[in-house]
Amino acid sequence: MLGWLRRVIIGLLALVGLLVLVVAGGLYLLSEQIFEQYESRWQAEELPPRMLLNLSLTGPLPEQEGDAVQALIRRQHQPSLRQVLEALDRAAIDPRVGGILADLSHAELGHAQAQELHQAILRFRSAGKPAIAFADTFGEGQSGNTAYYIASAFDHIWLQPSGDVGLTGIALNFMFLREVLDDLGIDPQLMRRQEYKGVVETLTEHGLTPAVRENYRRIADSLHGRMIEDIAARRSVDPAHLRALVDEAPIDAARGLENRLVDRLGYRDEARAAALALTGGDSRPVSLTAYARTAAKSEKKPAAEIALIAATGPIVRAAPDGLFREDMAAAGQLADALDAAVNTPSVRAILLRIDSPGGSYIASDSIWQAVRRAKESGRPVVAWMGNVAASGGYFIAMAADRIVAQPMTLTGSIGVAGGKIVFAGALDQIGIGHERIATGENATLYSPLEPFTDAQRQHMERTLDRIYADFTGKAAAARGLDSAQIDRAARGRVFTGEDAREVGLIDAVGGYAEALQAVRDLLSLPDGAPLKLQPFPAPEDPFQAMLDLLRGGELMQALGSLSRLSALLTQYEALLGGAMEAPEPLRLPLPELR
Repeated sequence: MLGWLRRVIIGLLALVGLLVLVVAGGLYLLSEQIFEQYESRWQAEELPPRMLLNLSLTGPLPEQEGDAVQALIRRQHQPSLRQVLEALDRAAIDPRVGGILADLSHAELGHAQAQELHQAILRFRSAGKPAIAFADTFGEGQSGNTAYYIASAFDHIWLQPSGDVGLTGIALNFMFLREVLDDLGIDPQLMRRQEYKGVVETLTEHGLTPAVRENYRRIADSLHGRMIEDIAARRSVDPAHLRALVDEAPIDAARGLENRLVDRLGYRDEARAAALALTGGDSRPVSLTAYARTAAKSEKKPAAEIALIAATGPIVRAAPDGLFREDMAAAGQLADALDAAVNTPSVRAILLRIDSPGGSYIASDSIWQAVRRAKESGRPVVAWMGNVAASGGYFIAMAADRIVAQPMTLTGSIGVAGGKIVFAGALDQIGIGHERIATGENATLYSPLEPFTDAQRQHMERTLDRIYADFTGKAAAARGLDSAQIDRAARGRVFTGEDAREVGLIDAVGGYAEALQAVRDLLSLPDGAPLKLQPFPAPEDPFQAMLDLLRGGELMQALGSLSRLSALLTQYEALLGGAMEAPEPLRLPLPELR
């Protein structure tokens, strides 16, 4: 018994020590971010007179900036998508910028984000500046579709001789759990409106139903067709020939060069030397992040102030606090941000960035009302869609004055699904009994231990009918669709942005540039008039984030609890063991900031 306690204590002490090291390392990395942000307050940054911008993509670009602690935890050191697009557009007209070199070896963007970057590079090139892309490979053991799609916008593509062009086509994969759930005694009692609302099928079906299969087939064809069309145009390759190459992919570097999919074979250092030669011998490499930070501060033009509000992740009524929280579109926070923008006299319009697959109906309706309230205040609202703005993501967009989506955005999904998963049979199989005491006919309505009664199922069906009627009614009113048109656009169908425009769900196909132009049009500003995007809420101050972490975050509370527990166990061991020598507990000097 005492030996076991000793091992427990030693293990706890080791864990506490490890956590101390983690905290110390994390605070050190966070301090680097703080220094980077505050450095300009005491040291002016200067850009060289001639620059080659360097962009290195190491994953998806964050949709919003500002949460320093979350960026640290997720190892996100990239600028946001908006910062990259803004910097590229500024660089196109900056005479100091001679060109750009992008390393796309680890680019992992969604389809709509890839289109945004593709279009931004084309705008940069239209200023007559060279754009060079390098990759060691476009996909290794996985598809390289989006990375190569971005590269196709550059006028020079370099590929490492050992690399591949992994332009393999579009694949949508689904797993179905119904058989294993049946074996386990788990009953998914889920309902939907209507037949194209496929979100429940992985649990309720053994395979795709015909309607959902038809819908996803159209999505795959639309995405693939857009990629083929754009790449063929940029690379001057016949679309039919490109489709044949896709069917043979991945293609090795030599064949990629032979078929004009790449321009040069070489290594990263060789691509860098070639890029510097193209931009002039006196050019100096500057990271796009550093350029964005410095060039933005030097901007002197008067500009209309536009509130930028991001709805990212699942839509929820309230987002949980915590160090390891994921991005969520919380109704209260978004409504507060919209109200704050409306109450800021200098804000003339709102750009609502949406990248969400949907979520809570109640939360979606709350955000919809906040968007409508902002619009009624006289502030135009433009919804700018990301990789996905479907179901609840579309719900919050439809109140905007204008909706802009990329051709490869996934949107629509006007429908609803609900119900519950019943685990009673699984508990019976493993010998866990259960019983209930209920005081109302619907007390067990949401219980995972009781199946729906007939009356309860009818109640749920009526609830789904009510929500579906509300969703379709608001969509029809917002988009000016009659009953036949909204039926064609709804029933749970998911559309690409290109197809969504055809059925009247969006106003324009495009991205960042088109969304900004929509703002100008609504404000009656001339084409190209300068706009200043101001994030709401304001980006988090890294210094304040560190203080909050020290003041009372979960990590420090956990450290304190472990320290106290180790001390108690040590005292208990000494009590039981008498004269037995006990290790001295590690006592942490926990800060107490008031």
